[in-house]
Amino acid sequence: MKISLPLQPINLTPETLTFFIQDGGLAPGNEAAVVENLNIETFASGTAFLGSLARLDITWTDLNCGLPTRLVAKTPTTDPGGLSVGKMLNVWEREAMFYARLAHQIATPVPPCRANFVDGDQALLILDDLSPSTPGNQVAGATLAQARSAVIALAQLHAPFWGKTRAPDLMWVPGIDNRQTTFGLQSAISESLPHFLKRFGDGLPSKGIEWLEKFVPLLGSWRDDVISKPLTIAHADYRVENMLFTTDNAVSVIDWQTAMYTGGPTDLSFFIATNLEVQLRREYESELIQLYVETLNQEGIHEAALVEIKNDYEHAHLWWMSMLANNLSSIETPDARSAALFDAILTRLYSAAMDSECGRFVS
Repeated sequence: MKISLPLQPINLTPETLTFFIQDGGLAPGNEAAVVENLNIETFASGTAFLGSLARLDITWTDLNCGLPTRLVAKTPTTDPGGLSVGKMLNVWEREAMFYARLAHQIATPVPPCRANFVDGDQALLILDDLSPSTPGNQVAGATLAQARSAVIALAQLHAPFWGKTRAPDLMWVPGIDNRQTTFGLQSAISESLPHFLKRFGDGLPSKGIEWLEKFVPLLGSWRDDVISKPLTIAHADYRVENMLFTTDNAVSVIDWQTAMYTGGPTDLSFFIATNLEVQLRREYESELIQLYVETLNQEGIHEAALVEIKNDYEHAHLWWMSMLANNLSSIETPDARSAALFDAILTRLYSAAMDSECGRFVS
């Protein structure tokens, strides 16, 4: 028996949800699970740009089936721009493979996966709802306590893979070490740049735009520098709205659509430079970079040195300026909240680049 994957979580029914949970796909199935009643509530429409999310409130026929009564369903976005970016980056297969092959290998807490299906550009993930943990608010900016927890969790994610040869069961993870991937991105960024500048350029510092335009042709050189140093598995979209925090700021990480092999400081750059309000970042940036390095050292990565990590962290700001020029040029902002999010991300990143004098990397 085969049932078509839903285009959106709202299309799930008690019968189809029963099938997906019992089968499991790439996740272990639960043959005892039968859905008696189902209520669906969509959420995160202004923050999940590559996915559609809904909370599932479920009554199980067998209350002892071993599953929670609240789950979260995720399917690909229906936004044309988001679909285009998602297809280019192969995000739905990457996230499916993460939960199937990688989630159990990392110490970073992630939600348990109850069903995991992917078929080309269609996918369905069903995860535990970790309520009462709540996502961070990137528009408002991460709190200092959230930032510290997130940086520690990031170093704990990176440490087990730091500088190690990729295992055979992780060959599906794309990497910056793949020359074709790098040059494919360079071509896509070059094509997207005029539209990005038309859409966002007036709100960005002219010096930062100049650095961006100089960096794109140098993407291959940046890639060569990154792969000359230890690589690791990175989240590559490490922001507070992809994290769930308890009241004491313990963190779980979600949204693994862009997991890849790259330098650890690229994740650190994206998190600190785009998630912290500018003044908070200026005050605590050095402390957070040091916390990252100290945690790596504690996890056995003794070769990680503060000076080199800081330099690579600052160099990666230019990488993110390029990636955002590509990604944000085509993703729509359907409401004021999503527009404010894009504005916050870009304003903070360019401020961090200016404060770090990133022009030295392209001069």
